Amino acid sequence: MNSIVFTHVHRPWATADVLEVALHRLGAWLDEERDTLGRVLAQAGRRSASDLLESLDQLHLDPGATSRHLRELLEDARSWLSTLLDVVSHIPSRCRLETAWGLPGPASFDTHLRWSAARLTDILATLDRALDD
Repeated sequence: MNSIVFTHVHRPWATADVLEVALHRLGAWLDEERDTLGRVLAQAGRRSASDLLESLDQLHLDPGATSRHLRELLEDARSWLSTLLDVVSHIPSRCRLETAWGLPGPASFDTHLRWSAARLTDILATLDRALDD
């Protein structure tokens, strides 16, 4: 399914719930989009930005974590994702890719680049809404 539906219900008494939902969505984003984004970064020669993906992989909450710890984790994730979006936004969508053998790169690169940027924007908006509540 390639649709993104925004639904927002403001419940001021449920701040921890909002943060937990944001954490769940961040985990789902990592599970679904990490590999595609990693390939885009590698194909575009932005391998150094892959360190940010590794940092996201290392995020961890202890079993006794409070909502303050959760908020801090989500703020760290938002910072790294924001930097990743900046890197992805500066990759030319029609850049010429070549394989190690000098052959043209994959034709689908442009599609993967746009998809990764859209999904990064989506998860950042989710984190922004959760952290602004």
